[in-house]
Amino acid sequence: MQITPRFNGDLKSKFLGALIGTAIGDALGMPVQGWSWEAIKSEYGEIREMLDGWLPAGHYTDDTEMMIGVAESLIENKGFDGDHLAKTFIKNFNIHRGYGLGPIHVLRWISQGEAWDKASTKLFGSGSYGNGAAMRIAPIGIFYHDKPEELRSIAYKSSQITHAHELGKEGAALQAYAIALAVSTKPTQLETQSFLKELNNFTKKNTIYTQKIKIIRKLLAEKPDRIKVINELGNGIEAFNSVPTAIYCFLSHQNSFEAAVIYAINLGGDTDTIGAMTGAISGAYHGVDSAPERWRQKLERANYIKELAENLWSIYVSLRNGGKPERVEKKTPFND
Repeated sequence: MQITPRFNGDLKSKFLGALIGTAIGDALGMPVQGWSWEAIKSEYGEIREMLDGWLPAGHYTDDTEMMIGVAESLIENKGFDGDHLAKTFIKNFNIHRGYGLGPIHVLRWISQGEAWDKASTKLFGSGSYGNGAAMRIAPIGIFYHDKPEELRSIAYKSSQITHAHELGKEGAALQAYAIALAVSTKPTQLETQSFLKELNNFTKKNTIYTQKIKIIRKLLAEKPDRIKVINELGNGIEAFNSVPTAIYCFLSHQNSFEAAVIYAINLGGDTDTIGAMTGAISGAYHGVDSAPERWRQKLERANYIKELAENLWSIYVSLRNGGKPERVEKKTPFND
């Protein structure tokens, strides 16, 4: 599979789909974050709608709040600036969004003067390998989708702010590249084995991620039940137990954004993040119109997230083509 970024007029919709998809998956998973799949099935049968939880229905968690920060910083700087991104995270920080203790400590240390690329190394001896960097990576995945090596470098640098462990950074890079491939693939023309081969070639060799990619390939051939998917790929907060799971959710339901995200949420575990990452990949593949309108209408700050995606697309076009940024339309079908 070769990356061909400007294949038709749908690129803008794919940028929108990745960011809106992140937020939708996050908001859908929010009420049952930390629940087992059995508990979800017992209480709801299956989560298919945005429900009230520890936040009101349709509201997003720290996953989307940090994703918004990444987009804002890329737009402000027309590219990556680690110090600015860290300060943007601090500016946007809202304790009620459900931040983990690690990012809370790191952002406090940075606000007290610690260097943006050093603070997170103080966590757990070698940094965190959680999925907190991967969950917010969608803006980087779309903005650098046609520059894989730069994408990897920026994914690593952006992860370093809060997740310094190699497994945390590699998970973010793998998620970013899955989004990049989805952006660069025409809807209905996905070749699953080529997609997995590209991911395998991209990720560092002889790691848990290459092992998980092999498992994804095996599970896609088997069409297993949820228990086997959870046991073999995971549904936890570790990047290696959630990024491959999101990729599987997308590939096993590649014809439908709605089906992919619903499947991801109902695996249980870290539902908001696995939902967000699945939504990012699927939205980047199908485009924003693939997300059901009932979800888009209920999503918190959908207008603002849409505006961020449009601005990223406009800057992308300007930087790649050397022309003036495309004018961003203000009319929108979404609610704030």
